[in-house]
Amino acid sequence: MKLTEVSVKRPVATFLLTLTVVVLGLFSIPKIPVSFWPEFVAPVVVVLVPYPGVGPEEIEEQIAKPLEEELSTLDDLDELETVCQNGMLRIMVRFDWGVDFDQAKLDVQDKTNKARSKFPREALEPKILQVQDFILPGIQLGFYSEKRSLDEVREFVDKKIKNQILRLPDVATATLFGGFDRNVEIRVDPQKLNFYELSLPQVAAAIARENRDVTAGKIKSDFNEQIVKLSGKFTDLDQIKKLIVANKFGRPVYLQDIAQVKFTRKERLVVSRLNGKEIVGLSVREKSGGNTVAMVKQVRRLMEELKPVFPADINVKVIEDQSIFINNAVRNVVRNALIGSVLAAIVIFLFLGSLRNTLIIALSIPLSVIATFLLIKWFGLSINIISLGGLALGVGMIVDSSVVVLENIFRHLQKNGRQNRLQTVVNATQEVGMAITSSTLTSIVVFLPLAFLVGLAAVLLGELALTVVFALTLAIIVALTVVPLLSYRLMRVDQKMSGVRKLSAWWQKAIEKLTQSYRKGIAFSLRHRVFTLLLAGIILAASLAVIFPRLDVVLLPVINQGQFEVQMELPVGTKLEKTIEVTTKIEKKILQMPEVEKTFTVIGQAVRIGETKSNSAKITVDVKSGFLEQIDRVMNEIRSYCQTIPALKTKVKQIDATAGMQTQPINVRINGDNLQTLKTLGDSALTRIKRIPGVVNITSSLQEGVPEYRLTIDRLKATELGISFTEAANALRSAVLGNPISRFSAYGQEYDIVLKLQESALQDINTVLQLPLVTRDGRVIPLGRLVKVETDRGPGEIKHFDQQRVVQILADIQGRSRREVNAEVHKILAELPLPAGYFITYGGMSRGIKDSFISLGNALLIAIFLVYVVMGSQFNSFIHPFTIALSIPLAIVGVLAGLWVFNASISTNAFLGSIMLVGIVVNNGILLLDYIGQLRARGLTKNEAIIEGGATRLRPILITSLTTIFGMLPIALGLGEGGEALKPLGAVVVGGLSTSTFLTLFIIPVVYSLLDRFKKKQELN
Repeated sequence: MKLTEVSVKRPVATFLLTLTVVVLGLFSIPKIPVSFWPEFVAPVVVVLVPYPGVGPEEIEEQIAKPLEEELSTLDDLDELETVCQNGMLRIMVRFDWGVDFDQAKLDVQDKTNKARSKFPREALEPKILQVQDFILPGIQLGFYSEKRSLDEVREFVDKKIKNQILRLPDVATATLFGGFDRNVEIRVDPQKLNFYELSLPQVAAAIARENRDVTAGKIKSDFNEQIVKLSGKFTDLDQIKKLIVANKFGRPVYLQDIAQVKFTRKERLVVSRLNGKEIVGLSVREKSGGNTVAMVKQVRRLMEELKPVFPADINVKVIEDQSIFINNAVRNVVRNALIGSVLAAIVIFLFLGSLRNTLIIALSIPLSVIATFLLIKWFGLSINIISLGGLALGVGMIVDSSVVVLENIFRHLQKNGRQNRLQTVVNATQEVGMAITSSTLTSIVVFLPLAFLVGLAAVLLGELALTVVFALTLAIIVALTVVPLLSYRLMRVDQKMSGVRKLSAWWQKAIEKLTQSYRKGIAFSLRHRVFTLLLAGIILAASLAVIFPRLDVVLLPVINQGQFEVQMELPVGTKLEKTIEVTTKIEKKILQMPEVEKTFTVIGQAVRIGETKSNSAKITVDVKSGFLEQIDRVMNEIRSYCQTIPALKTKVKQIDATAGMQTQPINVRINGDNLQTLKTLGDSALTRIKRIPGVVNITSSLQEGVPEYRLTIDRLKATELGISFTEAANALRSAVLGNPISRFSAYGQEYDIVLKLQESALQDINTVLQLPLVTRDGRVIPLGRLVKVETDRGPGEIKHFDQQRVVQILADIQGRSRREVNAEVHKILAELPLPAGYFITYGGMSRGIKDSFISLGNALLIAIFLVYVVMGSQFNSFIHPFTIALSIPLAIVGVLAGLWVFNASISTNAFLGSIMLVGIVVNNGILLLDYIGQLRARGLTKNEAIIEGGATRLRPILITSLTTIFGMLPIALGLGEGGEALKPLGAVVVGGLSTSTFLTLFIIPVVYSLLDRFKKKQELN
């Protein structure tokens, strides 16, 4: 061990090099980005195609089908999810994880452009977005005033605040919502249109024609030239009112003769409120790869700087601040790591009985951790709950190598006294150097298979794996350099019995008694090898039979942020005013609850991307910090209250930090062609699933739509009159929806000029049918002469998965195991009679769990193989590594018990814990067999070497195991905000290592004694 010898003989160089690493590490920490999750881009592109005034079936036929045909040819495509609804098409294009996302987005744009030529001309320009555009903003601000109107507040925020925020270095977008926009509204009287024999397109053309500036050319003189411009744009409303739209009956017809012109508020689609008070909101999102915490700090600092320009009557409140939860979660992980470090130090002190020796070990923790931050910065990672979790989990493992080295140095110094202290320290380190290097390698190589992971697991677990690898690599360097140096300089083996040492004296006696008992126990096991192995097998089988069925299975654990949301939907066609009334009632009930801190309400906006629906609302509820554990009770109380409101459908569900990464746990898709058949099957399936205990928030995608008037044009008659379908459709759309036909500048702003029929005319279909159309020969006829009117009620929306019509049933699970409930869902739907051509598939979380667990299972198998390779290389044997590898299945008992005791679920994080455990549990076996081999080389018989080696190595095995267990205990308990994220991982390691350590001390020696005889026969042969 040249490295150890150099570090001990050159203390100044070792100290300065260590100090350099510490200083660089400390300087790098403030420069590392801080976020909750590692940075990743979900491989999902969203295509939105607005088509105002058109129903789902028309959108499906005219837009969805041609667009799906193009998108289905994309490379690396995983799934197309299409939703056709009134006035909007939305397609979620999901790619395989690992795809070049920027290129994928460009490909989607290209395919959409190709399909665009097949769309109706009236369809608006498609929008290409990504899921990141819809994630929770880093900070949301709410503005309101007791004196000013919402229009004025919105204008102030737009002019004075929004642009300033957009200039901040880490800000990507700042989006206004709530309040009112204004426009110039021209409301036309259809009777007067008929009287003057005018059509809406003629009026629109007259306005657009007159509201413009015209450049007439240039006037040139000898020395310069000047542009001549005729300015015709409207500068006030009177100019619009007195615009001549036509000449009839020998006199001009002014716009005010046929319409009302006013500067007014746009029709409101969305209302936002904070604690029941209407506000104007501003959502601010950070740049991709940006620092959420830094961005929020910048916004808050700017708001403080802008306070002097704020009118006294305009107030600002923070609606949502993601940095608070992120900071609390990060601090919590750091706190858990510190608690784990203290617990590990206490364990070390109890075993070593010396504060001085404990301090030597304790120093290895901050040295390794600080140096790890330097590598985190170097490799471009961030400080997040995953990377910090890797450090927290590694705290117990970091000291393992140092403990083994220190304990061996201590034992050799006790044996050799003061003779050649330097060489004794070096020799003691050399004796265990190969074993701890091999142990560390086994802990590191288990993370190599994570490079082959796919999906969300790869994104989330990659940083944790890297962080642990960094920490363990640095820990072995510290153990082989700094620990021998400090031991040489500081360790004392002949200290007097001080008061501090007396504290651990009882523990030392207990360990001595335990060692003697272990000698007897291992001797008994060697005499009764079959019984020992049979007992271990029974324990393993019992844990699989009893505990495993009781554990839930999830993709990611729910992370309680102290928030939940109430999603509400009234019958399709409900006016916004009625939705506001019902929402206000529920809002008041929630605000009266003592557990509630605040509410943020959005009315008129559906939960899904790109939708506004007058019958929908969502209330986000923040629970006071003292009531986080009671959030389920609060949600149930609100759910029960909402059930008393007629015709109201609600979902009351917890918001957790994994939002957007996983869908609802029950996700059923019935595939087929006929909408009516799908609806019948969907209703039947929904009724059956609803009866299952624990199922809540159940919905079906195929609901009745808005009642509609279906107008069918008589094409023969229209052709005879010279009126095209497009002309009739444009006139009707303009009359009912209103078309922006030009722009009006006033008060330093530009506003739309919107033309539509007057309010009273839109209350009766018969009045709309009087809408005038101009024939080829200039005559005016009413629309009603060309169309047949029927009443109908189409679907509210039509959903496709991969171009196939489906009815999708989604639901949450409360109070029961997801695995148990989903098994019941599969069972009852297997009994659902399906017509030919119809079939059921399961998506969402079930599919995500299956894909991720298959990937992680493969990684686990590869990890076991790599550990075997490392051990085989060390022992130069095929048999002994197999002996040690038996500690892996022995850990299953503790893995299952740990998840059950700590109330954690089988999840992606639990799988990672199992992979980590593969590298940890074999370390005890390596230490044990390595020393047994050394003793046999010194002449001891097989059984003597096993008993003596076990007794000698019992102490370091217990120290390393207990430091790891207690170091990870705070993680396993899931303490504090965000603690749920790593709880399954900690539970697996604590439980698995606990049982594996105990069983390894007896099972490994027994198996060694059996297989060694087989190895001897092989050698003789």
